[in-house]
Amino acid sequence: MLTTYIVGCVALIIKPGPDLMCTLATAISDGKARATTLMSGLVLGCWLWILLLSAGVASFFTDHPTVMTAIQIVGVAYIGYLAFGSFKEAYVGFRQRGENALNSAKSVGWRLVGRGVFMAMSNPLTILFFLAFLPNFTREGASMSPAMQVFLLGTLFCALVPFIYVPIILAADFFRSRLLGASKASAWLKLVSALMLAAVALILLTQVKFG
Repeated sequence: MLTTYIVGCVALIIKPGPDLMCTLATAISDGKARATTLMSGLVLGCWLWILLLSAGVASFFTDHPTVMTAIQIVGVAYIGYLAFGSFKEAYVGFRQRGENALNSAKSVGWRLVGRGVFMAMSNPLTILFFLAFLPNFTREGASMSPAMQVFLLGTLFCALVPFIYVPIILAADFFRSRLLGASKASAWLKLVSALMLAAVALILLTQVKFG
């Protein structure tokens, strides 16, 4: 059963989603260091959802759809804000005739980790996914309680994420490094990042249930 669970986790992690898209956009525009830091925040946010689920707090969100909708709207607005910032940086880059604006990228730090946590926690669909997925792999009559089984299975899921994300980040960074010497490459990379973030915001917006 554990092998089946791991295979399922890998398939779900590889599937393109908001977290992967945002990580890829960051790798393309700002490089592997910032993308890896963002990924760490996303994994931490995902693990916090697991903690809430195993503690039984998840029922609050399923019983209060208005709260979930509000959280989703905040998350969409934040990603839209990031997309706007990237569009602005791309515009400045084009106006500067291709000067390498990416070299002035902000330092990697806890703020970027916090961004990842916020992005993961502002997507209530994550907890709904775990509610539907994890119970299928718990066993009745096991020595551990169902809550502990959910916690360990969820933690394993989070631990598998870097094994999928890091190679993707490195590939995107390799592509980025090959283009940085080209004229206006920095601005184009920022534009690609902005378009990816905007697409993520639109996708998440379509998933918001109003009313």
